[in-house]
Amino acid sequence: MKKKFDLSRLTRSKVTWAVVAEVLVLLVCLFVRPDFFNISYQPATGMLFGNIIDIINRSSEITIIAMGMTLVIALGGTDLSVGALVAVSGAIALKFMRWDVIIYNTPGDYSVYPFYLAIVVPLVVCAVMGLFNGFLIAKGGMQPIIATLILMVCGRGIAQITTNGKQFTTQYSPFRMIGQGSFLFLPMPIIITAVVILAVYLFVRKTAFGTFVESVGINRKASHLSGINAQMVIFIVFALTGLLSGISGLIYSSRIMSNDSNNAGLNFEMDAILAVVIGGTSMTGGKFSLLGTVIGSIIIRTIVTLVYFFGIASEATMAFKALIIAVVIVLQSEPVSNYIAKRTRARAAKVALAKGGVK
Repeated sequence: MKKKFDLSRLTRSKVTWAVVAEVLVLLVCLFVRPDFFNISYQPATGMLFGNIIDIINRSSEITIIAMGMTLVIALGGTDLSVGALVAVSGAIALKFMRWDVIIYNTPGDYSVYPFYLAIVVPLVVCAVMGLFNGFLIAKGGMQPIIATLILMVCGRGIAQITTNGKQFTTQYSPFRMIGQGSFLFLPMPIIITAVVILAVYLFVRKTAFGTFVESVGINRKASHLSGINAQMVIFIVFALTGLLSGISGLIYSSRIMSNDSNNAGLNFEMDAILAVVIGGTSMTGGKFSLLGTVIGSIIIRTIVTLVYFFGIASEATMAFKALIIAVVIVLQSEPVSNYIAKRTRARAAKVALAKGGVK
């Protein structure tokens, strides 16, 4: 028997409203400036260029972090340390490439230590820092917001200590490739983000781990009694979030070819949380949507791009972003979803009654 399309189920989905919000914002762009969607090929860089490409490219750092944040929020917590870990990752990477900065002040196309160390060590350190967060929560019984606040406060200090308070710069070509290179005519950050999304999706949706996360997020004690190692789930989620923050930090520092411990990852934790919430994952834990998170991240970057593209004062960016996000969250709220679903069912019943009357 052929399944009947359920419109009310679609309207109840929070992901649906996130998609609708993104489409509406893009339609505004199309109406005001049709050239907003222009995409061209730049032979000098070997990649496609345009606002749509730029939106996806510049949302890479937040999208990658938000993949981990989705799982953290699904556990019923938040991770405030991700922005600081971005700074730590960039600082360690630049330190390994420019350990000789005191002797040679001028940056060149070289790395003092093997390049793989400049990539692997920051990722390992960030994963261990994430594991530290997980330890405080799982073993120490601390609230996630308090546990991660520790690294949020001291993380940038660790980044500053790593580089002795200096801002290192480099011209090393392989490192430049991470944030400014291209592959298949697309900016490398887009490719890296796509690989990360695919890897996280396969890990949480093609194994039982995603179900474990949702179970622990709904009821940790009941999950433990059912045989799930809740502490191990928390360890893995926070270690993974730390690792993803490290990847984001490498992309960020590669874009500017420098470490900027004061500004790197600043407010990234807020944008990541917003992306997850806009995408439909509840802050109380439980069910989560990786697709919704990706859409939420793109919405945030689209708003910023729209503000810059139309010459709106940069001071209004936060207010403009807050307005659109507030509308999306209201549309996703339970009362609004129930009202729309009720109206949809009533309309469907009316149409069915009318058809029955005709017969």
